[in-house]
Formats: sequence, C-alpha cells, structure tokens
Amino acid sequence: MDARSASDLDVIRVPGVDRLPEGEARLVLFPRHGDGPPGELVLCRVGGRLFALGSECPHEGGRIAEGPLEGGRFAVCPLHQYKFDPRDGEAVEVECGPARTYPVRETGGTAEIRVGGVQGGAR
Repeated sequence: MDARSASDLDVIRVPGVDRLPEGEARLVLFPRHGDGPPGELVLCRVGGRLFALGSECPHEGGRIAEGPLEGGRFAVCPLHQYKFDPRDGEAVEVECGPARTYPVRETGGTAEIRVGGVQGGAR
C-alpha cells in the first residue's frame, strides 16, 4: 500500500484500505521529516477495525511482518515469533515491551494515521 502524505506530514493518508481483509496486515511506508529513510508501519484489520503498529519489534529490532495475522488477531515478528496485539501493541505470551502504535481513523476506504509525536506503546 502506498501512503500519501498530508500537508503537515503528521498525518498520512492510505487509500484503498477497504480492500484489506479481516485478519490481515500490510506494510505501509511513509515520508519522514528531513532526508532520512521512510517510516514503516503495519496496518492490521482486527474485529472489523484498522490498527497501526510500528514495524520495528521492540524485542531485538526485527520487523513485524505483513500478511495473515496469527489466529486472525496477532501481528508477528518472524525473528523470534513474538506476537503483538494490534489494538494496543502489547506483547502476547512473552515478556517484552509493547510495539509502537499509531492512532487510525478510517473514512471512505482511506486510513488517516497520525504519525507525528507518537511514542512507543502509545494508545
């Protein structure tokens, strides 16, 4: 999925999210302020709602994967098979800090994700 940035780069808009099926996750790249590499997040659909996690696993810096969610509910880092609940970023069945979360609003098939000023584990 391609992210289209808003004018202030604190909110990104991702069109076509209505095509993201229940229990699936997709990687989204978004521009950051300055010349650095793009940001990454994983959009997940759980319980009919969209949630956004930062793609970096808080355990050892692996990348949370796109694709089917485990059990239709949990995003997974394939490095050590750590699972994260997309609704709040909390690690499941392991001792690990939460994955970074971003507020999401879905309107007319487009996700609006607030990426500015959000810290790890924010809800």
